[in-house]
Amino acid sequence: MRMNVSRTIRMPRGAATPPDKSVKRVARNSPIPYLLAGLAVLIVGLNGSFYTVMEYISLGLLAMTVYWISRLFWRSKVVEVEVEPDSGDAAADELIREARQAVTRMRACNDAIADPILSRTIDHIETSARHMLLRIEEKPELQNQLRTFLRYYLPATVKILDARAELEPGRGSTSKAAFETRARTEKMLEQIDKAFIKQNDALEKNRFLDVQVEMDVLDGMLRSNGLTAGNPN
Repeated sequence: MRMNVSRTIRMPRGAATPPDKSVKRVARNSPIPYLLAGLAVLIVGLNGSFYTVMEYISLGLLAMTVYWISRLFWRSKVVEVEVEPDSGDAAADELIREARQAVTRMRACNDAIADPILSRTIDHIETSARHMLLRIEEKPELQNQLRTFLRYYLPATVKILDARAELEPGRGSTSKAAFETRARTEKMLEQIDKAFIKQNDALEKNRFLDVQVEMDVLDGMLRSNGLTAGNPN
């Protein structure tokens, strides 16, 4: 378990933290207020007779009162719901779905691991992986560049974490071999973390390069049409 470790987000150098488009937040109402309101109507209805419109209105007001009072104790909860990828490319969307499943499994492994330092490293890897998925959804042609990371390195990382979670000291794995494996896992995950960050740095560099090319092309067009300073029509 992560033991109240904050989810540290470390993005590639020079990159802003992108919004997570893979999930959306929705409010879900508890069913209990509805059940209590219905139960109140049922109890009063079975123990009384209703003949006039005002009596039925009173019964409705009772149900509403019970409902709103219950809402004070059973409030709506905001939950995250996964959004289907929509890159416009079927192959890219499938790659994103597969990688999201691996990231979800990675988070579950992280919850089972008590080491706070290792947990932060796993958080970093997860953040880097999600950043890659956002970039693919924005630019599907990047799937060829990132396929190895998302279909090999990411699942391999999950397998390592599955094994590492089984070696938690609380599960009886206190042998020398278990200790050595845990130590090696920590070093391996540090290398994986650095590899993901390096790949994301490359993505950002190419992204800025694309912007530079666009500006060079636009500048050339403006100059050719005499629309820049020092080139009057």
